[in-house]
Amino acid sequence: MAWSEARSQQRINRFLQTVPQGSVTVRTLDDRFVNDRRVEMAARSGSGPGREQIIADISRNAAILVDGVHVYVHLLDFADAMLEQQRETEASHERVLGMLHLHYAACDSVAEEFEAQRVDFHGPRMHAVIATPTGAANASARAERALEFADAVKRAIEETGSRAGGGRFRTRVRVGLDSGKAIAVNSGRSDEREPLFLGNPANYAAKLAEGTDEGIYPSNRVRREAGIATLGSWDRDLAVEQAGRVHVDPSPSGLAGHVILANRASRTLVERAAFNAMTRLAAAAGTEATFTFRRVEPPLKNISFAELSPSRSIRMELVSLFGDIDGFTAYVERCIVDGRIAEMVTNLHVMRGELAATLKHDFGGRKVRFIGDCVHGLLAEGSRLATDESATVRKAVEAAAGMRSSFELCQRNLQNVSNLGIAIGIELGTTPITRIGLRGDRSVRTSVSKAVSGSESLQRDCDGSQTAIGRRAIGVAPATIRAIFDERGVRSGLNSAAFARETASTPAAPARNDGLFRPLVQEERAAVLKQGGGTYG
Repeated sequence: MAWSEARSQQRINRFLQTVPQGSVTVRTLDDRFVNDRRVEMAARSGSGPGREQIIADISRNAAILVDGVHVYVHLLDFADAMLEQQRETEASHERVLGMLHLHYAACDSVAEEFEAQRVDFHGPRMHAVIATPTGAANASARAERALEFADAVKRAIEETGSRAGGGRFRTRVRVGLDSGKAIAVNSGRSDEREPLFLGNPANYAAKLAEGTDEGIYPSNRVRREAGIATLGSWDRDLAVEQAGRVHVDPSPSGLAGHVILANRASRTLVERAAFNAMTRLAAAAGTEATFTFRRVEPPLKNISFAELSPSRSIRMELVSLFGDIDGFTAYVERCIVDGRIAEMVTNLHVMRGELAATLKHDFGGRKVRFIGDCVHGLLAEGSRLATDESATVRKAVEAAAGMRSSFELCQRNLQNVSNLGIAIGIELGTTPITRIGLRGDRSVRTSVSKAVSGSESLQRDCDGSQTAIGRRAIGVAPATIRAIFDERGVRSGLNSAAFARETASTPAAPARNDGLFRPLVQEERAAVLKQGGGTYG
């Protein structure tokens, strides 16, 4: 099915009706909010707050303004675990999913000890927020708790990785932190709820977690709030390579790079959280999951994540597609300053909803998840027995063009988004799809592979007018598709009209995989090892 402006407009109208700007409520996370939520949580559990988070189950027409510390935890050796003798295999995919399954559970266990809001897991990265105690007067307490949380998570991951699976899940850990105001929203439903925090603190904390050296790397804002020496003049002027590592110590060391916990009780909390995470994993998630893979018949839109688990995982050749709304973080900041949060919630709901609907309903793809203002989707063409790689790439490029047309139509229907764009990355490869981590509502939909990392990297290198295609995908693409892109695999302004015009005028020819497009093993490995950045808005 091709993209249709009339069908897209009908969906946009429906999205505008489900979350109209006038019905969006905006609350601030303060003591009253926290106390109300704790009463609700206690009533539901019957015996106390249990494992429910303070910020959870936000309605689609609501937003919460949160002043907190954003913590990004990055597993540095994730890319190495994804390769076996420089290749992706079923065994390497099982190993990397086992690593994520174990460490996602460890991170969640530590988060519960610190009343941290676990926002998201995406590949090798965890995003969490320390939002309590609330109020400007408690900024220092939040910063100290966030540093303690970072230390406990890092230790728990290192210890569990060393003990489980004979050490094959061992990984170094890098943590980035930044503080400030962000907007919490939710756009998921039923078994796919997706709490999201949008704004500069999440974006910058993620950037600080992108480096290659392990350790804890707070921004100048967190340093100032925690009483640590700053490294520059501005809150967010440090490049990743300039960021300074800190060490969390229980007693004075005399070193400016060391964070001194206020008292021994704080240190005990860190130690207890790390210990509890390790001892609870056997009951919560198992020390080592067993993964069983199967393929499914396209279209992938029929995949139900509720039915997936380690023992019921999918693995097949497909295209991974990332579409990121370019400039959205700056737009969020303007809306916070100008008091236009309700406008932002409505616009985000419509844009992301329409992008996901275009992928699914127009082209048979499946959204894996939203990551901030980015949508990650999967698509395949073929039969129950095999993926038609050439047809899959063609359909993926057509889907990307349709998504750009949908985005342009959203811009014509919405307020104050004309200066935004969408950057899209496409790559082909064998990819697993499953749910991992703590069982139940806290489990995580995930899909990780070189194709996923590659499509994310391609998108990140695009501006808001560009679509980029990876080497594996272009290597099997029909001539009509190869002709769309330049020698770098990049094309500006590729919407549905441009796709129809150019594929109709270019003569068809068999796919090729000659020296121009054939991926080199060493280059592929270097590209994968470079991964670990992400899509944050």
